[in-house]
Amino acid sequence: MNNLDELTKKIKQKSELIFAKIIDPQTNNEIKFSLRNDTTVYRAKSMFSKEPETINWIRGFDEGSVFYDIGANVGVYSLFSAINSKAKVYSFEPDSNNFQILMENILLNKLNELILAYPIGISDKTELTKLNLSIFDVGASHHTVGESLLDHNSLKKINNNVSQGIFSTPLDDLCDIWGLPEPNYIKIDVDGIENKIIKKSKKILKKTSLNSVLIEINAKREEDKEILEIMESHGFYYDIDQVKRSTRLKGRHKGYAEYIFKR
Repeated sequence: MNNLDELTKKIKQKSELIFAKIIDPQTNNEIKFSLRNDTTVYRAKSMFSKEPETINWIRGFDEGSVFYDIGANVGVYSLFSAINSKAKVYSFEPDSNNFQILMENILLNKLNELILAYPIGISDKTELTKLNLSIFDVGASHHTVGESLLDHNSLKKINNNVSQGIFSTPLDDLCDIWGLPEPNYIKIDVDGIENKIIKKSKKILKKTSLNSVLIEINAKREEDKEILEIMESHGFYYDIDQVKRSTRLKGRHKGYAEYIFKR
């Protein structure tokens, strides 16, 4: 028991909050970002360079819009939309590690009046299910709700060793059952079940208040081709030039792109 004092000192050192101050190159707005490991440092450094099409899309939000950030991770786009557009943000992130940093980032930036974060998954069913994790670490991604992990290079399912129990619900139910306001903008980046979410979102997609939806898609996947058909059937279109600009040409996300759907 004598080493408890030493361990307590280590805990205090580890619990010290370290954060970066990131400056928006266009507006000079400051965004504070919690740093816990190399992955969170990378997310801070690449905030404006990793997905410039997503950043530009958010810059076009009407002030005070309602934004659903589905697959929020540690909150890069939730933070940016709240600070840049004064959007009312509803963030959904089931990973317990990421959710903690998401909350830290909200509090660091004093955005608790603009961002409400939920530690739940969005899928095609209301159920208790599993979040299958690619790795148990802060800032990690490539997790999948209720399904085996997806190898983004081969587009094949792979096994995982770590799972977390979560609650999940369809997108339509967020308004119809749980009483959230109708979204004006939705981002969906959930690493593999985007098609299932969209198939169970027909009520929201019909809402005239919904201006635009951004979805990460690999058009080579049959499941993702279905997304294009559903969005088109609800009167949404996308700009092929915008998709080409955002398409990854190499790396583990080769072939993936942010599809920005508008009416």
